[in-house]
Amino acid sequence: MKLVDILLIVISFVCSVGLYFLAGYAVKAISSQWRILYIMPMVISLGFIVCSGFEISLMPAYIGSLILIAGFLNEKEKNRKFSSIFSAVLVAVALPICLLNKGYRTVNYVKDFKNGFDCMKEHYVLAEHKGIDWDGLYDEYLPMFKEADKENDKIANYIAWQKFCAEFHDGHVGFAASDTELKEVADRIYGNDYGLSLVTLDNGKNVAVNVDERLSEYGIKTGTVITKWDTAEPLEVARKSESFKTASFADSENEAFYLALYAAGVGGDTVTVSYIDENGNEKEATLKKLGNYSERVQKTIEILDGGVETGHLMWADIDEKTACLRIKMMNFDSESGNTGDFSKMKNGIIEKLNEYRAKGVENIVLDMRNNSGGSSDVVKVLAEIFAPEGEHYYATDGKWSNEKGVYLTDAKTGKFVEGKKNFYKGENLWGDGNVIIIVNAGSVSAADHLTRIMCDFENVTVIGFTGPNGSAQGIGGIKLESGWLIFSNALLLDENGDVFIDSGVDYKSRNKIDIKVPLDEKAIEVLFTDGEDYLMKKALEICK
Repeated sequence: MKLVDILLIVISFVCSVGLYFLAGYAVKAISSQWRILYIMPMVISLGFIVCSGFEISLMPAYIGSLILIAGFLNEKEKNRKFSSIFSAVLVAVALPICLLNKGYRTVNYVKDFKNGFDCMKEHYVLAEHKGIDWDGLYDEYLPMFKEADKENDKIANYIAWQKFCAEFHDGHVGFAASDTELKEVADRIYGNDYGLSLVTLDNGKNVAVNVDERLSEYGIKTGTVITKWDTAEPLEVARKSESFKTASFADSENEAFYLALYAAGVGGDTVTVSYIDENGNEKEATLKKLGNYSERVQKTIEILDGGVETGHLMWADIDEKTACLRIKMMNFDSESGNTGDFSKMKNGIIEKLNEYRAKGVENIVLDMRNNSGGSSDVVKVLAEIFAPEGEHYYATDGKWSNEKGVYLTDAKTGKFVEGKKNFYKGENLWGDGNVIIIVNAGSVSAADHLTRIMCDFENVTVIGFTGPNGSAQGIGGIKLESGWLIFSNALLLDENGDVFIDSGVDYKSRNKIDIKVPLDEKAIEVLFTDGEDYLMKKALEICK
């Protein structure tokens, strides 16, 4: 039970008992002023309802408080005592009702979905760009929310929202649950652990990684090629998995990089895998369930996506010629976030660059892996530091119509109408050195912006196993009973008047990357056997 409801029951019960004894005292100390106390329990109940919301399971407590008004209307001791006893009984009954009622403090998940859906349909700015079929989505997902509501299953509700959001291929579309344990969600969707994860190499082969030692009896180890998963192609299995259906990718190439991961949790108590042994022969092994796959797959993703292990906007010395600035988000501190003044951050970076230049450092690595985004002002600060001198184009705002409540489109071309163009001024403070930016599919929003801007600088090289996320629009959302629904609702365009970065119906991000590092046998060995940062090794090779 919620503490606020327990508090209401306790206070209401104490009031009922107290007013019972007051009835006898009031007869001896005759005063009409005592009457007002018989209204207070109802006032207290109304206050709780306003603060925490009405709950049907607490109806006996509400009625019990209301009954005490009889003591205000009738001053007879007998009537007041009877109403107090009746009230105390009703209040006490509310406690087991709340504890036993499956519907206690439940959210109407169907209503929640309809409210979120209607809001998103009205305000999601990329609907036409992505070719969203609103009617089809509504018909497909309403039954899922009805089932979650019928079973009062908050995990099923969360999973339904995740699947719904994944349909948009937009890193800015997501659902944050109010009271859902994400571990419970992961345990439900990821399936069983059979002692390995799968990844797809650049040559198209699916190989085992993060392998449990117990699989050595079959000869399965890091790099072993897995040809079948329960008689089916691993990628076919992955696409049908619950975990993949909840995964959101804004770009088809990024999806392809991670797809195989989702296959390795599919199966029952055992799963039969076909694999190529060290002699090149295809064999089969029946692997037993070892537990839940969620922990293994999350560890695998950490290894693939992990950045330099240091704090946000902290520096790390990689070698004598190379230093790394770890950028985990496009924010600095709360003061800068409130004022929009990031000069303190900028001056700190410039001071450090000067210090490194004096030491003979030639290469700066900006590690933006899993950068969660943030302020465009931070993007401008970083771009200004490294951009060639002079004014540079950033992006263009879409033109908003207050009258129509939409972003305007050209009747002839169908393209969005351009609004204000945004620029920044470069200062070329590292023009004599190399800048390497490392990204991955978790580099989203403002990190997408910086990648797009700096990729064109002559001394900058952007690398990664994948490009950045591919989601660049401004965001808004709606507070629902079960959580927050977030989505793109502010429009940015590029220099051609097209949507800035986000993929359309082609499912291809418009962001740029200079070098997509192949995930090959060597990369797997360095990452999963040696435990080293393969992308950083590649960054150092580029600098030589």
